[in-house]
Amino acid sequence: MRRELVVTPSHWSPRGEAELAIHGRPMLVWQGIVGERSLVRVRNMGRNRDYAVFRDTQDPSPHRVEPACDRYNTCGGCPMMHLDTAGQHVAKRAMIVEALEEEGLGDLEVTEVTAGPLPEADFRHVVKLGIGYSDHGRLRVGAWGRHTRTVVPIPHCHVAASSLRAAMASVAHHILELEIPPWDPADGRGVLRAIVLRASRTTGDVVVTLVAGRRVRVLTELAERIALECTEISGVVLHLNDEDNNAIYKRDMFGEVHTKVLRGSPYLEETLNGVRYRVGPGDFFQTNPGLAERLYARALDRLALDDDTPFVDLYSGVGGLALAASTRTGFALGVESLENAVASARDAAKTQDLPATFECDDVGGFLPDLARRLSASRPVVSVNPARRGLEEGVAEGIAALMPRRIAYISCNPRALARDLAQFRALGFTIGAVEPFDMFPHTAHIECLVVLEGQDGAPARRAPRRRVVGRGKES
Repeated sequence: MRRELVVTPSHWSPRGEAELAIHGRPMLVWQGIVGERSLVRVRNMGRNRDYAVFRDTQDPSPHRVEPACDRYNTCGGCPMMHLDTAGQHVAKRAMIVEALEEEGLGDLEVTEVTAGPLPEADFRHVVKLGIGYSDHGRLRVGAWGRHTRTVVPIPHCHVAASSLRAAMASVAHHILELEIPPWDPADGRGVLRAIVLRASRTTGDVVVTLVAGRRVRVLTELAERIALECTEISGVVLHLNDEDNNAIYKRDMFGEVHTKVLRGSPYLEETLNGVRYRVGPGDFFQTNPGLAERLYARALDRLALDDDTPFVDLYSGVGGLALAASTRTGFALGVESLENAVASARDAAKTQDLPATFECDDVGGFLPDLARRLSASRPVVSVNPARRGLEEGVAEGIAALMPRRIAYISCNPRALARDLAQFRALGFTIGAVEPFDMFPHTAHIECLVVLEGQDGAPARRAPRRRVVGRGKES
């Protein structure tokens, strides 16, 4: 194959690169744009696909812009930064439509994409950093590079919140000054393998999680230095992970992430729509709280809750929609399999005197018991599963609840489309798919869909602060 070609990409890859096929062989074009005829340079011919880089075009797309970050090419964390906001929304909406069509759901309405209050910069409230060496053997702290594990310093990350940038600078400086080496899982040498920083939009506080292959005294010194120097850092915790893989966290058999506090508090407080959430290390919480606030409000508006509507939030995390819904209805139940997240949700409900109960259980295993206990009450249900979507049998378990409506929130259009096809087969009517641009400059997109259940038995009045399920009431 020639090293330089003129091509016109036809669709977007799930990673945010423009894609086409040449004689049936896929090619991914970094900084390419679908529909734009351009000159590209082939950089690598892989086993199953080729990789190319945009060079020039005589007819540029109206959405093409110069990436705002000087680390755009080496970092790779923002693959769509060469598109303006409108162009990114066109691309993401196209990905959703394609995923729906593949599942036979091409008749569904996909609305225009909703942007956040900070659509281009400073919106991200979680950053993950790696530790490594440069080609010259110098210690580095930064993002993992595009297609590699090479560490790229990102001292002025365009998308990170300002409090995170301050904390990142302090962490990187003191790791380099203390000469803390990267962990090598192959031989068990070194120390640090990653740093996870989470900031609160509400308070500006930052909690730093040091992920290490082993515990050594210098980590305590690092925690003390960064906590004293950077006023934004309110807590530093240590998480040990000595496994030989690229996973940041080492989860136990129940999926929990265990940490030890080195300085301050391990928890952050975040407020969305007047409801406070407590978020700990390893807990799931939206990285873009400004848009999460709009997403949650929109979901509850579409669900049309009232004081007599029982509400069930599956995969509720640290409180998710259950806490928010409890301000509109007399009873809300959250189901989550992680004990730490459930403890945070229960604490938030108690301190705010909200009528929300949380059960620690596997969703699939809990649904049959829940169906018996809520027999004929026809609850409203929300689901916000992990990227893989619903586990086998969960859609049927939800249907057995005879819900009036279901709000499905998903960060993976393909998993969402697969699950929506299941719900349609079960008799549900699927409403409009509403995309929310939770992750600007990336190929990721959050979607909200509300499904209507079939008419059934008359709804009963919702229980109040009642134990539902096998766990203990909060």
